[in-house]
Amino acid sequence: MGSVKRYLGIILSSFLILGSNMTAFAATQYQDVITQTEAGAEETRLGNFSTKKVVNFQPQAKAGLAKKDVIVISNVSKPTKYNLFQPVSDYIAAPGTVSVSKGVSTTISASVTGGVTVDAEILKANVASTLGGSVTFTTTQTISYPISSGYKGRIVLRYSQDRYTYTVTKNSKSYNCSGYTAAYDEYYALQQISLR
Repeated sequence: MGSVKRYLGIILSSFLILGSNMTAFAATQYQDVITQTEAGAEETRLGNFSTKKVVNFQPQAKAGLAKKDVIVISNVSKPTKYNLFQPVSDYIAAPGTVSVSKGVSTTISASVTGGVTVDAEILKANVASTLGGSVTFTTTQTISYPISSGYKGRIVLRYSQDRYTYTVTKNSKSYNCSGYTAAYDEYYALQQISLR
C-alpha cells in the first residue's frame, strides 16, 4: 500500500510539473493581449453563431518581383494578440430588443504594410501562414437579446488577430514591415451602456 501511495505521488508531481511548463509556454507565446472595448460598456458573451470563409492574402504586385531579386525575412517578432470587435447592429435603448438576422455577413480584413512588395508565399513561410488573410463571418441564426432597463445595447462580433513586425531585405535594402493575421476565436457579444 505504501509503494502505491509513493508511485501515485510521483505521478501527480509529474503532472503538476508538466502542467506548469505548459502554462509557462502558453504565456510566452504572445506579447501583451490588447483588448478593445466600447467606453463604459458592459459585455455579455452570447456565443459563436457563424460560419466563416477565409480569403488568402494576394500580393498587390506579384509581377514586380523579378527572379533575380534576393529577399530575406528577418527580425520576426513574437505576435501581439489583439482582441477586437466589429458592431453588427445599431444601438437600441431599453425596453427594446437588439437583434442580428440570419445570413448577415461581416468581413474582417487583415493588412500587410511596409515599403516593399513581397510574394505572399514568402511571407506565409517566414512570418505566419495566415498573414494578411481576410475572413467573412456569416450568422447561421437570428440573434436576439432584450436590453436591460436603463441601458442601450448592441451586438458586436468579437475576434482576435495577431500582429507581427519583421524586416524585409530586398536586394540589400531593408524595410520595416508589419502585418495582421486572419481573424480567429470569433464570437458574438452584447454590449450595454448605462443611460443614467
